[in-house]
Amino acid sequence: MPALAGKLYKIVDENGNVTFSQFPPKEKSENTTVEGVEVNSGGKAALREVGNRVYCGDMVVSYRSTSSSDRYAERRAESLREDVRYWQERLNRLERNASERSRDKLSSGGGYGISRTAERNSNYQEQMQEDIEEMRELRCALAWAQDSQSTQVTAATEGRSETSRLQDVRAGLERDMEQTCGREPLLDPTDSTNALKRRQWRACTKKFRKGLDDVDNELRYR
Repeated sequence: MPALAGKLYKIVDENGNVTFSQFPPKEKSENTTVEGVEVNSGGKAALREVGNRVYCGDMVVSYRSTSSSDRYAERRAESLREDVRYWQERLNRLERNASERSRDKLSSGGGYGISRTAERNSNYQEQMQEDIEEMRELRCALAWAQDSQSTQVTAATEGRSETSRLQDVRAGLERDMEQTCGREPLLDPTDSTNALKRRQWRACTKKFRKGLDDVDNELRYR
């Protein structure tokens, strides 16, 4: 739904028929009256970062994290999708309410004393201003989310590529270890040479096993 801007017009023709429009009538007879209410909810709040928090106006939209794991990235992406759905629904509802509130103000007509009319106008302006500020924050949040989602897609693709690379490295280490040192001798207490063979195998594979541990630790946090 587009941002509300400009005026909403209440048009009463010579027969007393009332219509509402975003545009004034092209032709107006002397018996036609036109009233307008200023409505401007356009634009968006400024984005700012304070510490590890990201703000749109006074609204916190995100917390920065140093985690680079694939699992965290997936959870954060899903959380952001839920936030976007809520922000968009909330923005649509506020824009509808602003439009309806403007029509209600125009259609309420007179019949109130000066003080009562002034109070109603003040309440209207106060509520409209609160809604406009929230709409600006929500537009800022949605714009930030769009940029963040693009970044997350890139990061997720790079993360999957790095995971695949590490898995290839691990497979290569296992292959080189078996080709160089053979398979680990099975424990056999009845074989007098078994203990020596196992010690020799562990010594031969030490550097390979260290490399495998390093790769496994890296994969564990992805």
